[in-house]
Amino acid sequence: MGRPTHDPHAHDPPAIAQWDVATRREYADGEPFGPWGPFEIVEGRVHYAVDPADPRNCGIVDLALAPRDERGLVRFGGDYTLVTPRDGTATKLLIDVPNRGRRLAFSALNRASPGDLLNDPCAPGDGLLFRRGIAVASIGWQWDVQAGLGLDAPEVLENGEAVEGDVVCRVQPASDRPFVSFGQLGEVTYPPTDPDDAGAKLLVRDHDNLPWTEIPRASWRFARERDGRLERSDRFVHLDGGFEKGRIYTLVYRARGARVTGCGLLALRDAAASLRAGAGPAAGTFRHVLAFGASQTGRALRHLLHLGLNTDAAGGPVFDGVHIHIAGGQRGDFNHRFAQPSSAGVPAAGQRFPFSGTTTCDSLTGAEDGLYARLEHMPKVVVTNTSWEYWRGDAALTHVAPDGERDLEPHPNERNYLFAGTHHVNGILPPTNTFALTGEKARHTFNVVNHTPLVRAAFANLVGWVEGESPPPSAVPTLREETLVGRRTVLDRFAVARPDLARLDADRLGGLRVLDLGPLVDAGVCAFPAREGAAYARLVADVDATLNEVAGIRLPDIALSVGCHSGWNPRHPDHGAPEQPAIFVGFTVFVDEPPPVEVFEQRARAVTEDLVAKGYVLAEDFDLVLANSLRVHRAARQAHRE
Repeated sequence: MGRPTHDPHAHDPPAIAQWDVATRREYADGEPFGPWGPFEIVEGRVHYAVDPADPRNCGIVDLALAPRDERGLVRFGGDYTLVTPRDGTATKLLIDVPNRGRRLAFSALNRASPGDLLNDPCAPGDGLLFRRGIAVASIGWQWDVQAGLGLDAPEVLENGEAVEGDVVCRVQPASDRPFVSFGQLGEVTYPPTDPDDAGAKLLVRDHDNLPWTEIPRASWRFARERDGRLERSDRFVHLDGGFEKGRIYTLVYRARGARVTGCGLLALRDAAASLRAGAGPAAGTFRHVLAFGASQTGRALRHLLHLGLNTDAAGGPVFDGVHIHIAGGQRGDFNHRFAQPSSAGVPAAGQRFPFSGTTTCDSLTGAEDGLYARLEHMPKVVVTNTSWEYWRGDAALTHVAPDGERDLEPHPNERNYLFAGTHHVNGILPPTNTFALTGEKARHTFNVVNHTPLVRAAFANLVGWVEGESPPPSAVPTLREETLVGRRTVLDRFAVARPDLARLDADRLGGLRVLDLGPLVDAGVCAFPAREGAAYARLVADVDATLNEVAGIRLPDIALSVGCHSGWNPRHPDHGAPEQPAIFVGFTVFVDEPPPVEVFEQRARAVTEDLVAKGYVLAEDFDLVLANSLRVHRAARQAHRE
């Protein structure tokens, strides 16, 4: 196989983006990756300059209120890492969207191990991307990250002064405690302007389907206990009588100094466009540019597409393909005033309609919209979700009407896949029910099914799609096939088949609702807490007699019923609210003794061969799928012996 040739066509640089190179060195000790030879790694800062008057930027909240230079441009900068063939032979570029500063492609797509990534966050793993001639640019886009790749977003100024506004935070403590941090999956993004503000609110409820109860202001304060004494703090909230484990608290307060959070989305667009055109530190241009984001950054890519941010300054496309992984049907805190990009589970502007790529009518509000409705250049889009995002209450909205009454007509440029019987954090072996870093527990052993081979195949199929090869058909549960049902239906099946197994309470499970965020929400200014209206559909895949999901892509662990594998797992009673779901995890329960390993391996080979033939697993990952399934089989045998 010879080396690919360059695309001779290249646009003029599509935006003002200047690339500073801090380091440039050989990658992976000079190891050659197939016909593309050795790679190099380049690290540094990229500086952006955008015009608030450019129609391409009109959807970015508060961009017009950011400081401008003498040319009227808004300037900001961020970190980047680029891994690319040393001699510029790559014709494909992947924009890796870091999750809270952490690069994703090296683990999710290249299978770099956690140990290797501790030593080198750009460890090559098995080199899947590089062996296919794909350069990888990890682009900092989030302004409030504590470590890793970040962005310096400009401040919002009115009449030269920093603006004030409402900030909202959600806390569900895992233990009774006198005070809690109100950081959202990290440090506090915006400290309160006045800790003594009488207008600040602390609200509580037992689950997401109940109205809020406001706690009297005199009963709580911005403070913490240290050495038996109470001290003021802008990072913690102290409550008389203490916070109770499992209860859901929402804090609303005034802050000062909002950033133009949406500049992170512009950074992704303009970095990609600049590299595509050959204006960055790579040797050469790129014929195709793709993007990959997972969880938070999958939602960020959904937000980018909804804003129509896929056109460069020359009018051409930026991204040819986008892989959105484990994002469900949400966007997020990426483009409103005082947005906190790491926020999760807080009703805000990014949890509003639309949810699907296909344009549809929201019968609950009368609005009509689609995630892709504003795109001038429609990329190929691959959507992959686990069972957990369905059980969260929103993934089904990517392919059913908001009221749950009908399947949506698939968008021709989208493929949508459920990885049956899997969960958000991927398979965890050896079996445990405890997060190693935090010590927090779920009721049952975490789900052990490893869906990495499915992610790799989905991305490889996306690459093939942008080059003209049609990918495998979507594989999701549907109303038409009666494989998409309410969560109560599945929980009732568990109650009959496994009455001994602790379950969730269907009445206490959250999901998306119609939100009233005040009269200025369309300008990006939200009134918190959101007033919650009617619920959108909250549907999941049905299960069979083995209590495994019947729809989606079924790995051998699911198809051969080596235990029951779910996308939900109750909170542990030690942490309160045991009838509600633990965050991010499902469970695996082994019951019957599995068949002898020789029998199981033969059956697993047949299932895997079928997945490879259909394109849902790469031929080169056949042994990986089989090895993963045999590990689960061994865990099942061990559980039976115990």
